Parts: sequence; structure tokens; C-alpha cells
Amino acid sequence: MRVAGVAAGTMTRVPEDPERSAAHVTFALVIPTHRRPDLVIQAVDSALRQTRPFDQVVVVADGVDDPAVAVLDASPVEVVAIEKAGVAAARNAGVDRARTDWVCFLDDDDLLHPDYLSRVEAETIAAPDIGAINAAYWSFAEVAGPGDEFSASTLDGCLEAIRTAVPRKDLSYLRIEGRSFDLLLERMRGSMSTSAVRRDLLIRAGKFPHGMVTAQDWVMYVNVARLTEWRLLRDRLAFFRDHPVSITRTGSPVKGLTALRAIRSFWQPSPLPTPPHRPLDAYRPYYRHVLGWALRLCWRAKDLRSYREALVIARDILPHRTDRLRAAAPRWLQRASRRITGVVKRGRSA
Repeated sequence: MRVAGVAAGTMTRVPEDPERSAAHVTFALVIPTHRRPDLVIQAVDSALRQTRPFDQVVVVADGVDDPAVAVLDASPVEVVAIEKAGVAAARNAGVDRARTDWVCFLDDDDLLHPDYLSRVEAETIAAPDIGAINAAYWSFAEVAGPGDEFSASTLDGCLEAIRTAVPRKDLSYLRIEGRSFDLLLERMRGSMSTSAVRRDLLIRAGKFPHGMVTAQDWVMYVNVARLTEWRLLRDRLAFFRDHPVSITRTGSPVKGLTALRAIRSFWQPSPLPTPPHRPLDAYRPYYRHVLGWALRLCWRAKDLRSYREALVIARDILPHRTDRLRAAAPRWLQRASRRITGVVKRGRSA
């Protein structure tokens, strides 16, 4: 199976605009927020402390009664309140309000390093034909856990900590330039709070899809990759806050189904170009992992209807019945199967 679309098997090079490259390139920052006034203040502060100031900072409150509107009343940023519609709608509202060449994004619980935008701008000056940029990041928490790199609660605390902190996270998954579309079909390989995209490309890619409880950023990344490669700045230019209510710590059957629907959508016809990629069979291991996660969420919630729907969706992305059976098997059985396979392989090589 091959992703359908216009000009299948070709990659559209982002045309360089002579007027754009010769003139001053402008940047907006969009910060979506929902009822986290104490955190969004810190996110805005990190945006205002850039060594190269943003030309526009837009905070979009997801809800007309969001407390962010009041707490940011005196801040020199644009604050927009929309009817509660989710993070995708909030980001899209910010993109619509942007009056700049590029749009950058920051989640309300993350922070930017003061040199973030100066490094992004330098990259666009050095290579005016690029259209999308990511940067590496640090992971922190007020009380650092096993997956965090240091303890901090503010931007100043983060800046002090990285003077001696040792990078621990393997961020090689972000290095996708040259194969952006192919590697993004497999899994999400981006960091939303360091992403910067040319606004015209973002609009052509359809911005963020509405009505999804997860994977909105993954869909955006894939569609942008249909139009340009994602370039990585390897300097760690943001601070991702880890806390118990992070989306990665919670789950529901709807989230599992949404992730499966997103994967299926990548392989359906698209009016956008379709760059080269591997055949569907090459993505089986990760798709099987997503299906297994979705089925476990459904099982824990005793939601048999969603369980059956997940298996129906899986037929399109995992056409081999054995893959679906492996994903549905209890985890203890999967672990036992891997151990047996390992023993057999070692025996053959002995």
C-alpha cells in the first residue's frame, strides 16, 4: 500500500522567495492555553526574554472565561479568547491572527531558552529555502523524576541548572531531514514547543486538524513534511516541563482510537504532494505498538465498542491478521513470546 496524493513519488522543493530572503523575516509565537494561568505567565515571560524579540506574541485562551485573559491583561502580548474547542482550534486561531512570515509554537507549560529565536532566525538566513524547523530541548520538573534531566520550576532555575546539567535524553529521533515524510509516517518525530513553520506552508498544509483529542501535532507535522523537510537545530533551546497531568501520563479509549485514525489518514488520498516513503509493511512494528496501546486503553475502560472499532481501523494499517493478534495478546504473553524468540535466535547462532 502506498500513500496516495498528487505527484506521488516526488518531493516538492519549497521555492525560495527573493523578496522574502532579501527582506527582514518576521516571526510570531502562538501559545495556546487552557486554565493554567500560573504556567502561561511563565511561558509568556520566556517569550519576552528572547535576545531576538518576536515580532508578535499571541496567546490563545481555549475558553472565553479562561483566567489567562485577566492575568495577562497588562502583558505586552496579544490575548485572544475563543469558545472552548481544544488545542488545535486554539493554535489555528493564533495562526490566523499572525501577521508574520513564520509561526512558532510554545505550549503553556513549557519555556523557551532566551536564544531560541535568534538561532531560528540565523538558520532561516543561512538557508532561505527551508520551511520548517525543530530544536532539541531539555526535560525538567519541579521534583525531577527518572525521565527528567534536572529539577527547576522557573526559567531562571532552568538556565542555572543547564550550566552543569548533563543531557540524558536521546533526541536522535528528531533528526529526520532528508526523510521527514517517511520517518513521520512511522511515528511522531517532533517537539511542538520548538517548532517553527513558514506561515504560507502551514496554511497550505491545513494547519491543525479539529476534533482530535490527540495526534493533532503529528498530523500537522506529516502534512508539512509533504511540502518541505523538517530541519533540526541540535542546540537545546527549550525546556519541556514534566508533570503528572501531562497527556503522556493519561489515556482513554478515545485517545487510542484517535491515534489509529490519524495513522489511517496518512495512507489515504491527499491533495498535497506525496514524497518518497517505504511500503506500508515497513511500519508494522510501530503501528502494532499503537494498536496494542489503544486496545489496552479500551480493555481497562471496559469499552468493547471502542475495542472492536480499533480492530476495524487496524485492518487498513495492519493488513496481516497475525499483527493484529499479536497486538491484542496480553502483555505477559507478548513478553514470553519475545523471550522464546530470543532463546531460539541465540540457539541458531551458537
